Amino acid sequence: MIFITLVEDNAVAADLLKEYLSGEELKVISHYSSAEDALAQIPSLPLPDLILMDIGLPGLSGIEATRQLKQQFPELEIVMLTTFEDSRSVVDAIKAGASGYLLKASTQTQIRDALLEVKRGGSYLSGRIARKVLEEFREGFSHKDQSMTEVESLTAREREILDKLVAGASYKIIAGEFNISVHTVNNHIRRIYEKMQVSSRAEAVAKAMGIK
Repeated sequence: MIFITLVEDNAVAADLLKEYLSGEELKVISHYSSAEDALAQIPSLPLPDLILMDIGLPGLSGIEATRQLKQQFPELEIVMLTTFEDSRSVVDAIKAGASGYLLKASTQTQIRDALLEVKRGGSYLSGRIARKVLEEFREGFSHKDQSMTEVESLTAREREILDKLVAGASYKIIAGEFNISVHTVNNHIRRIYEKMQVSSRAEAVAKAMGIK
């Protein structure tokens, strides 16, 4: 069972999500309607397995709440939930440490699959968002700064795998697409991190996109 904290100010959306996430695999154990309430309460309670965080909250934004929670609890998995598809919001969420980015228009199955994928150690970007991120990622290669120099030091296969990381693919999915083992994917990613001087997927994606 994966225990979830929901941070969502819309009561109707919150009730619907609680219904979606009530089954044998997922369960909402706490709900907050503002970032301020979440930041005040979450640190004093047993941590959930995952937080589903709305971006457009009243007062403090979900992205800022994510940044603060990740500073306190680096291993905490947070998935953003939003109506926004703009690449700036995606980039800000990645920089804040989010492991996934879901549109509120996502189906029940998509939400369930995304949360399970994140809990398994992967990350998730809904299809339309992934396309926007990839477009910005490709444009980033034209900027000749230190980050791009590091990206350019990667082999062709390492760049392909980095591309998949940006799109939110799990190690298992990457292994299947390139017909290699998950162990080999891990080795490639370790070398990618070393060359780019990063220690996490979020940092690697941020550097690949030229984010400071």
